[in-house]
Parts: sequence; structure tokens; C-alpha cells
Amino acid sequence: MMQALADRFRDTMRRTASGVAVLTTDGVGGRAGVTVSTLCSLSMEPPSVIACVHRDSRALDTILKNGVFVANVLAEDQEHVAKAFAGMIPELRDNRFGNAAWTTLVSQAPALHGALANFDCTVASTFDFGTHRILIGAVTEIVSKESDPLLFIDRSFRRLAA
Repeated sequence: MMQALADRFRDTMRRTASGVAVLTTDGVGGRAGVTVSTLCSLSMEPPSVIACVHRDSRALDTILKNGVFVANVLAEDQEHVAKAFAGMIPELRDNRFGNAAWTTLVSQAPALHGALANFDCTVASTFDFGTHRILIGAVTEIVSKESDPLLFIDRSFRRLAA
């Protein structure tokens, strides 16, 4: 019965649209990144976000070692970045940063040029739940632009309709 609930949950959640973000980091632990579909605001005081990363993600350990990350919220024309950091482009698995332009903000973690938003964060707290590690990022800098977001729904990337 429990598996049936998990299957129904997965099938129902796939119908809910979410924005797409790539968490990136650089520092003593190295450079890494991962595509996530769970990023949301936590608090205005202090400015903070929540991101959820699967505990099996290789990027998670690097983010935790570095203690910093940039949550790069993808614009509608950045699907290729989402796919690269999700491991969906085999020729980019060893150089996921190679298909886009990057800069840095306060943390020195990679910030995607042209993203809808870049939230530069320090890792303020973490905790585990189920298969994921929940990261709370204290925001130290923000860069944003006017654009439409890249969305993820029904196991595929989508754009807003006109």
C-alpha cells in the first residue's frame, strides 16, 4: 500500500509546474553544480532561500565543503544549462560549465550570465528528509533581469505560452 501512495504522489507532483535552478559552487572543495526543481524563498529577514538536493548528488558534498552556492534561476532560453547540470548531455558530463558564460559574485561561486536571477548564498543550515538534503542559503547578493522563466512539468522543460 505504501508503494502505491508513493507512485500516486510522483504522478501527481509531476503535474505541478516549478521553476528550474542550477546550484553552483566553487572553493576549497572544488567546482560543481546540479540542476534542481526545488528552490523557494524562506525569509525576508534575513533574506534566505531553500533548495533541495538529492543526497546521492556528487555536487552536494562539494557545496557543503565550500559552504557557498549560487542558485541560478534559469531563463526560458537556458534549457541547455539545465540539461547539462542534470547529466542529460553526455559530451558535457566532464565539463558542465562549458556550455554557458559565467561570472562570480560575493562568494566567488559561478553565477550564470543571463539567468533570470542569481542568488549568491552561504550555507546557513542543512537537514535531511527522505532522499534529500535541504539547504538553507543566506543570500549575500542578488542579480536579476526581466525575462520569462524556464519551467519543469510532466518530466519535461517548458516555456510560458504567450
